[in-house]
Amino acid sequence: MPPLDAASDALALDAARDVRRDQEGFFALSQEPWLRFCDIQAFPAGQFVELRYAASFYDDPVRPILRFWLGEKFKEHILPGPCEGVGVWIGRVPRETREVWISPTNRAGPFNFRILSVRPVSRLDALRKAAAAPKRLFFALSAATVGLTEESELNWRWAFGAAPMSAYPSWRAARIRESDPAFDRPRSEWKNGPRVVALVDEHGAAPQDIETTRASLAAQTYSNCVFCTKAGDARIDARDFVLPLVAGDRLEPYACACFVEHFARHPQHAIVYADEIVGDGDALRPRYKPGWSAMLHRFENHAGRAACFRAGLLAEHSRWRDAAPDELIDALLSGAKDQEVGVLRRPLFRLARPTKARSTTIDAIFHGGAPAVTVVVPTRDRVDLLAPCLDSLLRKSFYPQFDVIVVDNDSVEPHTQALLHAQQATDARLKVLHKPGPFNFSALCNAGARTARGDFLVFLNNDTEIVTPDWIERLLYFAAAPDVGAVGAKLLYPGGRVQHVGVLLGMGGVAGHFGAGVSEDDKGWMDRNVLPHNVSAVTGACMMIERRKFEAVEGFDEVELPVELNDVDLCLRLAACGWRTICNTQTTLIHRQSASRGGGALRLQRVYETERRAFYERWRGVIRDDPHFHPGLSLFANSEALP
Repeated sequence: MPPLDAASDALALDAARDVRRDQEGFFALSQEPWLRFCDIQAFPAGQFVELRYAASFYDDPVRPILRFWLGEKFKEHILPGPCEGVGVWIGRVPRETREVWISPTNRAGPFNFRILSVRPVSRLDALRKAAAAPKRLFFALSAATVGLTEESELNWRWAFGAAPMSAYPSWRAARIRESDPAFDRPRSEWKNGPRVVALVDEHGAAPQDIETTRASLAAQTYSNCVFCTKAGDARIDARDFVLPLVAGDRLEPYACACFVEHFARHPQHAIVYADEIVGDGDALRPRYKPGWSAMLHRFENHAGRAACFRAGLLAEHSRWRDAAPDELIDALLSGAKDQEVGVLRRPLFRLARPTKARSTTIDAIFHGGAPAVTVVVPTRDRVDLLAPCLDSLLRKSFYPQFDVIVVDNDSVEPHTQALLHAQQATDARLKVLHKPGPFNFSALCNAGARTARGDFLVFLNNDTEIVTPDWIERLLYFAAAPDVGAVGAKLLYPGGRVQHVGVLLGMGGVAGHFGAGVSEDDKGWMDRNVLPHNVSAVTGACMMIERRKFEAVEGFDEVELPVELNDVDLCLRLAACGWRTICNTQTTLIHRQSASRGGGALRLQRVYETERRAFYERWRGVIRDDPHFHPGLSLFANSEALP
């Protein structure tokens, strides 16, 4: 890897928008600062290139956005976050490129960022790399042959954008770097900085394990560190930071410095967890963790014990003072408020043993009075889908206080009309609302909501079937919480494979269903396929929301997002008002129609181009860095993969 100070003039960056230089690096004046490549000769038009870049270890490794200006228009790519020190991206330079910009961060304030290299990638090398995803490569080449340029480029991005976790040892070797004092400069004052007290559990440890941890601490770039083996040691002061370790644990040399700098930049945080590396040799693997999810932590300690906290917490939780590191961190996280928990999205630990598993069974079923629930089902004919949907809904659902509004959008088939007439005549819980006109999913849902009598609304696709009989009670358990907005369920294809366990922002460039395609009992990344957890959005195919919250954000966007991405947009507007989105994967439905669409490898991009562009422009700042995912993981894979 080239030294951090070896960038040529062709790779130099200059301020383009909302950023200024200072003596120590750059200063962002907004949440979307832009730097301009001073010379674009390194970006040959129409060719593939490999871009390597670095951010300071003390800056959050946000995914950069690379922008190619094509006259007045531009094309953008969301790049991998440089979580291991260096980020790498491979892609094609548009033929009409006039300028190249990059946005390295999404936070106002100081940051350091540098381009290390840009090198051309031959077509043969590009084909070799893309061959790891043969289906995507086939579609990329086939689409180009018939003139579908956008579809071809999308499939190239999918082909380049993911590597299996088994490749981590070699992948990491190409991305790690040592700390560089001239580049990784702290913004806080370290001269009289706080102490980091390593609280080492040596119970049953061999002498060499204790020495391994001691040596790891001695090698820290932050010098004010103390090795301690007793929780009650008098050297621990309320102003210190405590780092619980197990003998044999090793720290990256810059780990303590990262924690000290993080606490200085985020004084509201009382406890901060980080990523970790497990295994050795070919079995080396990262444990990249999502942003803080209090909901997931209720069921399982996804943060692990790779954490550091303000020593004052020991006084507040004195009964845990002598607990093992795993139990101590679990207890402190369980007692912390959301705003007190931070995350360092870098692997800072090599743990001697995995975190002790903790799984909690919670009766996540609404018990109390039964508020009225209205289920809104938009439809247009397709009686083959609608009939089993309504049958399962009315026959299988246990909940005593719900009704159904079928919003009929110009159904003309006799069988559909007969079904709706018969259902209304035989079941008082169902009524039909006729909503003629061009298909507009948002407008159909909003119309159903306006006539609903329920305090809670469920938006349900006509191609779904109920599997979990107490599904309403399970969704209501979360939706009734004052700080929760939308709640979704686990959706399965008819064959039993997972179709939805939450929406990942940025997946495929905009949004997608991360965790899909695996078997129903597959635990998925961080066990999120089987446990309730926070997500940025859930699909409108099955979504519960309290009526007053739905009305507070004025429902679905009928104007800009009539068909695509309206459900994700709704969840993000709810989040902007402080209401979280939950996916309850312990509630299951069958979702039929999406199975026929597959992965969308050759879906025509122009069909919903206007909606995708409107959504991207509205939410670009959130899309680039989904808080419930990780910037070191691929946005072009359905399951955990390397970018």
